[in-house]
Amino acid sequence: MTPAAAASARTRAVEALRKVLEQGRPAAPLVGELSRGLAPAEQDLLRELVLGVLRWKAALDAEIAAVCRVRMDRLAPGLREILEVGLYQVRHLDRIPPYAAVNEAVEHARQSGGEGAAKLVNGVLRGILRLPPPRPPDGIASLARAYSHPEFLVERWISRFGPDAARRILEADNAPPLLDLLANPNRTDREMLRSALAREEIVSEASPLSPLALTVTSGNPLRSPLLAQGHFSIQDVGSQILPLLLPAGGLLVDLAAAPGGKAISALAHGRAREVLALDRSRNRLHRVVENARRLAWPVIRPVAASLEALPLSERRFERVLLDAPCSGTGTLRKNPEIRYRVSAAAIERLAASQETWLAAAAMLVAPGGYLLYSTCSLEEEENERVVERVLASDPDLTAEAIEAPEPLRRFVDGARFRILPDARSDGFTALLLRRRG
Repeated sequence: MTPAAAASARTRAVEALRKVLEQGRPAAPLVGELSRGLAPAEQDLLRELVLGVLRWKAALDAEIAAVCRVRMDRLAPGLREILEVGLYQVRHLDRIPPYAAVNEAVEHARQSGGEGAAKLVNGVLRGILRLPPPRPPDGIASLARAYSHPEFLVERWISRFGPDAARRILEADNAPPLLDLLANPNRTDREMLRSALAREEIVSEASPLSPLALTVTSGNPLRSPLLAQGHFSIQDVGSQILPLLLPAGGLLVDLAAAPGGKAISALAHGRAREVLALDRSRNRLHRVVENARRLAWPVIRPVAASLEALPLSERRFERVLLDAPCSGTGTLRKNPEIRYRVSAAAIERLAASQETWLAAAAMLVAPGGYLLYSTCSLEEEENERVVERVLASDPDLTAEAIEAPEPLRRFVDGARFRILPDARSDGFTALLLRRRG
């Protein structure tokens, strides 16, 4: 990569960070938008800088504030992000020498703000380099700052999961995410796909969690012709295993279905023979149809509908899946911007909506039928407590013990399945309900 190309990626990274933090834009699609026209190596650098700064922002800002003579909230527009991008490269990208990262940040500041901005950036970053590295975090406030997480989340995770598990969650959230693939049995099998990708210099390994999942360790499968040919889909392994928690059946009603990964996984794993895929967004349903066509699953039928007004007959369906919109606290590795927006009050507001959606979903379940409720949240407020309130209001519903395949049984506790974020998967929670009769 030429210096000019790298500078272009860094300039776009600063633009992306400002839009994410000031306008509330989701990071991943924005990075994709700003990647247009960049070479593959530049695209990779842009993604690394944006998501990396978002994962470590609080720690980076604490180092900058300790040296900077200007208060952080009074820095000229873009200057804070230039400092963050420069310091992130110093702290977390070994392939870029510190002096080069500083020089690039200084030149970027000079072009955007003149000589005064260049001198400030030079003084701050070189001042940080003269200081010893930050001490290891100790205590809730220190952990929250070091791993750039809201303090209330760190406190509740320590209380609920224990200090060791909480620290593992924080470390997983700040690690670069791996990409998971779902092998499409209509076209191939997992080992055939793995070998075919290897011939394209895409290295992957079989996931221990799903019989159809591969985790990519190097190479870019997004550029593989096998993707367009329907040999695999991109899907986090946590999403892949959701249908494995439901007893197998014929028709599955998938509420909030877009972009269709759970429906495809249910069919691929033999957990359903047909899927009714509902989503309120017609644009997102279009993606469901496109994915189903590419992967040769004609038995996915899309329906545009909101969770508040489901156009289906009550007590008619034996398998219902509701993967509810949530705070996303189990996905902070892939969506690091969430940590700067989530709050205890926002979680409580979401929980109220989730209760309404779950009650509506439960009305679809036939006597003897099953409902799997899941979120990509780790919070009790969005999971166990929502289910408790719905069960209390519907005496025919009961919690049902999950019978998961062997690799997943250690994550099961009665009717609840919870996997915490780690090197293999995002975190999510699922609870299985059944209607008596």
